[in-house]
Amino acid sequence: MTRISTMLFGVVLAAATIAATPPGGGPGGGGMPGGQTEQGVPPQQTYPMSAPAPSPTTNPQLLAMAKQWFAQLQAGKIDRSQLDTGPYGNMTDASIANAQKMIGNLGPPVSFVQQQYQVQGNVSAAIYLVTFGNGQKVDFLFAVDRQGKVAGLSLGTPH
Repeated sequence: MTRISTMLFGVVLAAATIAATPPGGGPGGGGMPGGQTEQGVPPQQTYPMSAPAPSPTTNPQLLAMAKQWFAQLQAGKIDRSQLDTGPYGNMTDASIANAQKMIGNLGPPVSFVQQQYQVQGNVSAAIYLVTFGNGQKVDFLFAVDRQGKVAGLSLGTPH
């Protein structure tokens, strides 16, 4: 599960970073509209996909927001105005219902332990191991941009 979470962490963080980068800004943007170079070829962007080192220090603001959003997912009701305009900005009712179905009946979490933390570009992200009273656990990836908008959400399979 850790390997899957780490890969997902890298993919979601890269996607959120790309979505949060303004057109023409960011690495290799060339200042041209749409981030193209003068030759009209999109710049090559690479993002490291190696496993981020576990963070010994928990970001308290990010943890508080993650707990709030986890509770919203459990209830099946999210505040869409707080979503980033990137890939999570158009979260469907079906995806929210699926998340609620997966974690809604597990009860309130008894612990939220940060497993990984990374800042890349405009996005801060963490993976939390969420534990419930019945002993079940789920990995929860939560990412926000500098404006405090949610740039990424992902749940691992309960175990």
